[in-house]
Amino acid sequence: MATSRTLTRLASALVLAAALTSAPVAGHADTAAATDHRPPVVIFDSDMDFDDAATLAYLAQEDRLGRIDLQAVTVTNNGNGLPGRAIRHARCLVQRLGLDDVRVADGSDTAPNAFPDELRQTFDRVFEDVLAGCTASEAPSRIRASELIRQIVAREPSAHVIATGPLSNVAAARLGPDRVTSMGGAVRVTGNLCCGTPPEFDGSQEFNYWIDPPASRAALRSLARLVPLDATNDVPITPQFVQVLGAEGRTTAAEIVFGLVSHPEVTPLIELGIMSWWDPLTAMSVIHRGIVSFETGRLDVVTTGPQAGRTVLSRTGRPVVFATAANAVDFEQRFLNTLNGNL
Repeated sequence: MATSRTLTRLASALVLAAALTSAPVAGHADTAAATDHRPPVVIFDSDMDFDDAATLAYLAQEDRLGRIDLQAVTVTNNGNGLPGRAIRHARCLVQRLGLDDVRVADGSDTAPNAFPDELRQTFDRVFEDVLAGCTASEAPSRIRASELIRQIVAREPSAHVIATGPLSNVAAARLGPDRVTSMGGAVRVTGNLCCGTPPEFDGSQEFNYWIDPPASRAALRSLARLVPLDATNDVPITPQFVQVLGAEGRTTAAEIVFGLVSHPEVTPLIELGIMSWWDPLTAMSVIHRGIVSFETGRLDVVTTGPQAGRTVLSRTGRPVVFATAANAVDFEQRFLNTLNGNL
């Protein structure tokens, strides 16, 4: 009933406000939530890879539980998602997850480096199977993603961007400090380039930051936190968890995530041990404390040469809070509980 939902959202907002007060992930969220009893506004910027879709399912449930106010989904067209297909898949997911008041926009058509076509085609097929029957349009949005991000941030004091793809949209939005939590980079671990990326790159880079190195470097000024491979390597997608998700998932959100990670083209990759919950962990780190460990260092992004896109610790870099580790057991439990709509 409406009264029960209102009380749930109020209680959740107060809990999150307390968490954000002691964790500076969204520098503006604590004040707004504490004074207005409203959950902080979230913009989800992604490239509509399979784990971006899993993250959107997760965020939809956090929104439903009243811990965030998800207002927009913006997508880049230069990451894993194909131009036109990426925004279509975002629209399909928004519809299926019942996010009727969430706006969708795309942008960033080109970047210095190209995501491997083999991966793009593979995950496009996965989406078409999981989202079978959706008739959403592939037409570009009327408003560019960067402009929608800029509008919401200007209007909402608590607005925070969770960015899980290349940072082209975020850089173009020219946001102030402490506005963005980004999945990307590899600080003290090796990168994850693979699958047909050009041989002139040395492999020290993580995909998101390699796609558009200048945007990655420019966006450092807006970061509240970075969640690099250093932490996401701790949360691999395991066949055991996929089995649990299939057996215990009870919601549309859980069904979507299970459909993605149990797909015949994804299962072999999981069995090889090369797939992680990159983006869901990043989103979760914004909302729940204790699952991800952080430290602060001066980071920079190499923009040219064989290491273009590499994140490096540098005395001349920008101070950034970055993740160093994650608790896989706590992550999996929280992820499953939230997908199932449990507080």
